[in-house]
Parts: sequence; C-alpha cells; structure tokens
Amino acid sequence: MKERRKYKRAGKYFAVNIVACDMDGKHLQFDNLKANPKFCDESGLDFTPDGVKIMCSKPLPKESKIQMKMLIPDESGLNLIRATGTIRWIKQVKGKYKKYLILGVHFRDLPEDEKDKLIRLWKKYS
Repeated sequence: MKERRKYKRAGKYFAVNIVACDMDGKHLQFDNLKANPKFCDESGLDFTPDGVKIMCSKPLPKESKIQMKMLIPDESGLNLIRATGTIRWIKQVKGKYKKYLILGVHFRDLPEDEKDKLIRLWKKYS
C-alpha cells in the first residue's frame, strides 16, 4: 500500500486535552461539563506537521471538528500547542481492561506560530 503522508510520524507520547467538538453543527464544550470532567483528557501517540494520532476513551464521530490543546515535552519543558482539527479515521482497539478508540486527526487552520512550534518538535522526534 502506498504511503499517503507527506511527513514521517514522530513517535512521542504526550497529553491531549480536547476542549470542544462540533458534530454536525452541534457544539460540545467539554471543559464546562462537571458530570464528566475527564471526557477530554486523552493521550497523543504520534504527530506530524499535518496531524495527530490520539488514543481516546470516549467515542467521537468521524468528520467531527475538534479543538485541542497538546502538551508535547522536550528537554526545556512542556510545549503547549493549541490546534483545531477534523477526525479523519477511527479504529477500535482492545486494551487489557477496556476498549479504546484511536483517532486520526488532520489539523485545520493552524496558526503560524503554533505550526512553527510543532515543526520544531516534529524535527526533534522524527
């Protein structure tokens, strides 16, 4: 199968906080939900300048638009990157105790300063 990515994935685990999700015009703001505060705290598995792979404990529909904050560490500390993206693919995997979803998210409208930070980190880890 031909590789479709422009960039090699940088295999680095990091924290991802999904702040909001827009599903077919229905907007969910997770950071204001008291009933389920951990809904949005997930793990990033790898990233490129174009997108990110996230291990997610809750289902989010394909083609949903999400807002997220990523905390990618390096030797100088944690780098906060704010990004928006679209969920392009979903794969269900079985963990030791429960099932997880792996989400492939393509970045949309990444601000230039955030993209510069992401590219710097990507070069370091790829």
